[in-house]
Amino acid sequence: MSECATLPAIMLIAEVLARTLRAAALATAIGCAPTTALARSLVSVPAPQHAPLFVDADTVERRGPVVSFKYLLDVLAPSEQSDIPNVWKSNEIDASIDCSKRTVVVRRLTAYSGPRGTGMATAAHSFTSPGVKPEAIAPKSTFAYLEAHLCANR
Repeated sequence: MSECATLPAIMLIAEVLARTLRAAALATAIGCAPTTALARSLVSVPAPQHAPLFVDADTVERRGPVVSFKYLLDVLAPSEQSDIPNVWKSNEIDASIDCSKRTVVVRRLTAYSGPRGTGMATAAHSFTSPGVKPEAIAPKSTFAYLEAHLCANR
């Protein structure tokens, strides 16, 4: 087989690679690129009888009694294929807790196809409408565990 016989195959591979790189660049530009847990500094939050819960330590910012942060909540979700058991997915939530008032404000939620914020971003929702007010933190809720973890270390 001559070297020129493989040229069409090489050209096809080059075209597929170019399309993949363009798609990856577009996904990055619109915020849907795959991410890995390595890009985060995840700290496990003690939460008995609760789905796995983590705070991204690199996102924690304190201003007086208010602590802003991102947290990840792993969720067991039904698989999209009936022959595969449930799979772990995750939600990354951007929130603030007022430690003195014991209230929380959620600003953004991003859903990921894998656990601990890995895989593709599959959905996002911003809670930025006018009049978003802080809500009281309910006992034994996700935010109660986050409050205990973040506000105790002020």
